Amino acid sequence: MRNIPSGNPEEYLCSSSCDFQTETEYPTAINSLAGTAPAGLSPVQRRRVLAGNDPLLADLTLALDLLDDAILVLHESGRIIHCNQTAAVLALPVKTNAMVSLHALPIGEPWVACRKILREYQTQAGSLEREVRDPGTGKNWSLRLSALPYLGVLPRRLVLVIRDISEVVKTQERLQDREVMAATGALLAGAAHQAKNAIFGLSATLDAFEARIQKDVSDDDYIDNLRTGIARMQTLLRDLLDYGNPTACELEPVSMAAMVRRSFGGYQTLTARMGVTLALDLVGDGEVLVNPARLVRALENLIENAIQHSPPAGTVTVRLSRGDLGETNLLRCDVLDQGPGFPPEHIEKLFTPFFTLRPGGTGLGLTIAKKVIEDCGGTIRLSNGIRAGAQVTLFLPMEDAAVSELHNCSSECNCGPQ
Repeated sequence: MRNIPSGNPEEYLCSSSCDFQTETEYPTAINSLAGTAPAGLSPVQRRRVLAGNDPLLADLTLALDLLDDAILVLHESGRIIHCNQTAAVLALPVKTNAMVSLHALPIGEPWVACRKILREYQTQAGSLEREVRDPGTGKNWSLRLSALPYLGVLPRRLVLVIRDISEVVKTQERLQDREVMAATGALLAGAAHQAKNAIFGLSATLDAFEARIQKDVSDDDYIDNLRTGIARMQTLLRDLLDYGNPTACELEPVSMAAMVRRSFGGYQTLTARMGVTLALDLVGDGEVLVNPARLVRALENLIENAIQHSPPAGTVTVRLSRGDLGETNLLRCDVLDQGPGFPPEHIEKLFTPFFTLRPGGTGLGLTIAKKVIEDCGGTIRLSNGIRAGAQVTLFLPMEDAAVSELHNCSSECNCGPQ
């Protein structure tokens, strides 16, 4: 924190721009302060604060350091008169004794926006408020620049308040996403029900048609193409129903390893066709409080996506271990493939509904997985491996903090689930 010596209050009030104004010499300043100071501060206390011999000044300085908001007192030129501890930490790597001006602070956010709002203040009167996002850290900041009541000295003093609103913004985004899903859920459910009946009718008609015609090579090709199209429509229909599925559902404690094994069950045909191997690396297991059917569906989306992006003879590994976010009651699940990985320029868009980079994809697999995991109180992250391949990491809270460590032989880890 940048402290102003209590024995030199004029440095705080005027900061070498003018002489300190006492009540005797400049009664206008004291009278102005009397009309604008907070309630509960007597005229005598105000005079003593201005003179620098009242402990209230030190109390106010210490109180500023207890705030989570970064607070800076500035000249109109941007010269820093005072800042609290939060502001000093936010300004790192600039040292406290080097915080002489707003223009000398780091080039990243929120300081770029702070300098911009100061320039705007110099051209228009009144308080200014802005919100800014730092693309490098993903943090969101709320800025407010206001002028202190005029004490009869120049230049005017400004107060800049910087508040980290990242969690508020994330909460608002989650609420907006849920509102969109709730609004579209009923529409999707009705449309999907009608489409489901139509697709079932097409499939039944195709079965009857296949039974009645004389089979030959050309007929088989046509029928296979029709069945492929029906299968794609069924996949899209299933994803739409999952996307519009209401959040409220019954949760129960289940073994995470059991859920992974269940999710492996339906991919023997796909892995054989793609030449990909599934492997389960079980370092630790525990019970998680989830809806089993929805969790298996989310894992299937992640595993299918990994298989689709894996090269022939590649391996998709699902690794279970204890969490490493500083919490002992978190279970970590990593889905790793050996494909090209996530494009860095698109990694923030991959959870957006209907955004896909894979031909034939619905763009809902990761969206559904994120929704299911967050409904269970967990988090999901996307990253790329050190060497190659994509990595999807899930963190789920465990039902019981006591985790059973299960050490398996290498054959089980390499050959997949039994």
